[in-house]
Amino acid sequence: MKKLFLTLALAFAGILAANAQVWVGGSADAAINKDVQKFSIAPEIGYCIPNTKWTVAIGYKTIYENDSNNTLVSEDWDHFFSPYIRYSICNIEKFGLFMDLTADFGMSNTNFHADRRGYRIGLQPGIAWMATEHWTAAFRFAFIGYNHCAYFGDEGFNLSFATAAPGFGLYYNF
Repeated sequence: MKKLFLTLALAFAGILAANAQVWVGGSADAAINKDVQKFSIAPEIGYCIPNTKWTVAIGYKTIYENDSNNTLVSEDWDHFFSPYIRYSICNIEKFGLFMDLTADFGMSNTNFHADRRGYRIGLQPGIAWMATEHWTAAFRFAFIGYNHCAYFGDEGFNLSFATAAPGFGLYYNF
């Protein structure tokens, strides 16, 4: 099954790359406070829809968490499937504002990670810097939406700002 999925993913990436509208990259986040330190990494692949301001992407987020005594809070990395749709609001020279309609789906199947099961869906604004024709850096700094996964905090509607530790992504555009 894994071989079939990998073959399909590579075929899909090859088809999209032929149109030169595909990009690969990922993001890394770090959140450190007095009680808990979290680190996440999320490789992504995306496709810019030609002649529009829309982009679709799929990411796979893995998260590692420690408590203040530097002991392991979770037994291993937690995994989340993270697709999103991006709308580019405006571009000014090498900078652009965007809004992501994003979702995170927790994929834990153990009782220890029961708070990692569930989902959250919402809007995530950000700023992109097109450093060169091929390289782009993106910063996401808030989340507005609905949370049905205890891992991300209180369940229900949320508004959170991460201005002290924004999400940072680096992407290569083909």
